[in-house]
Amino acid sequence: MPIYQYDCAGCERRIDVFFRSVAAAAEAKRPACPECGSRRLKRVVSRFARARSEGERIDSIDLEQEMGRMESGDVAGFSRWARRMGEQYDSELGSDFRTLADKADAGEDPVERVDAAHTLRHRIERKKEQISAPSEPDA
Repeated sequence: MPIYQYDCAGCERRIDVFFRSVAAAAEAKRPACPECGSRRLKRVVSRFARARSEGERIDSIDLEQEMGRMESGDVAGFSRWARRMGEQYDSELGSDFRTLADKADAGEDPVERVDAAHTLRHRIERKKEQISAPSEPDA
């Protein structure tokens, strides 16, 4: 059951159009925008996700790029960066970036802000060690 995405020239929205089968999509004339009714639609390539293992996800973290995303060295910039890092990586790294962001938002100045690159690097290395360590058999 395919879902195709289109950009509508009438209302300038990206819409999804559901078809019951690939054959139905091929037979369909021009679908209409459910928002404005326009048939001036341009099909676009949909985004997709690739499943990766935990190790692949951790290996894909680019420390320099992540540090470049920190807008400034002040507490507010650190908070925004830490919140985004928490949303993306807290579950994988077993970290507390969201907690650090909450502290910064509350007016505290987390010590991790002084060298955020060290904090991130340490958490990545610790997780890689956990992944590569053989699990202990249950006794």
